[in-house]
Amino acid sequence: MLKFKIFEIPEGQSQRTVEISSDDIDTGELPFKGGTVDIDFYRTPHFIQAKFEVEGTVELVCDRSLDTFDHTVNTQYEVLFKAEEVEESAEESGAIRNIDINSKQIDLEQDVLDSIMLNLPVKKLHPRYLDDDGNPKEYVNQKFGEDTEEEEDTIDPRWEALKELKK
Repeated sequence: MLKFKIFEIPEGQSQRTVEISSDDIDTGELPFKGGTVDIDFYRTPHFIQAKFEVEGTVELVCDRSLDTFDHTVNTQYEVLFKAEEVEESAEESGAIRNIDINSKQIDLEQDVLDSIMLNLPVKKLHPRYLDDDGNPKEYVNQKFGEDTEEEEDTIDPRWEALKELKK
């Protein structure tokens, strides 16, 4: 789905929009509900630059309540495919890759998947636990029943009986 034959990409600037479904991207245990990838290509005889923006929805499980909720991912990334042999590298904002001369195509699938996975929150909180700015609301510890500090000071009679058996 995200593999493009080099000869199909015109010289100069071009754009493509690809609809991706849950079957196109394998996010492991996190259900991917779908989205779009807008790709801006710039092709020359020596390299192909692919800048893309991913908008998609992933179903997450709240760490606090275990309720499921939809999380929208919106991220941008850039991959530069070079014709000559280069050392491949990847950074937070972009990557440099070699063009696969044998298949004569470029593959953006792994870069799109990595962009989605890297933009998931570390602490997965349901939106009801977030304020208007997206920060976690203050969590209040609640106590039920009466305070049992007095009971903690007394020793359980079963422990006294065990101590007597030890002697």
